[in-house]
Amino acid sequence: MRTLKPLRLMLACTCALLIASVASCVDHSAPESEFGCESAATVSFTAQINPIIQSNCAIVGDGGCHNGGNGPSLDWRVFENFQSHALHVKDRVTRPANAAGHMPKIGSITDEQIRLIVCWVEQGAQDN
Repeated sequence: MRTLKPLRLMLACTCALLIASVASCVDHSAPESEFGCESAATVSFTAQINPIIQSNCAIVGDGGCHNGGNGPSLDWRVFENFQSHALHVKDRVTRPANAAGHMPKIGSITDEQIRLIVCWVEQGAQDN
């Protein structure tokens, strides 16, 4: 009977580790339906997305990561560069503010701005 106690303890620890592993694999990002993109009007890059980029991403000086200083492909002032990174941008802006890789690095954007970016990407990241 003494050998059963260590086995039970080992089994309990194994179960706890398995549960912790599975829980850590859960996607904690907001579901896309939360953004209401299914019924959203077409988001305009020119009128809605580009102003967000210009005031939060491609700024000159502190916090201006996407103004060409980090390499030409990360210059969001060039539409094709931003468009080619659209899915990556969507991922970064929807991460929790304290999560690694959250964007923007400095400052913040509103929930409405995040929704616009997500919906623009979901609508095909068009040059419109």
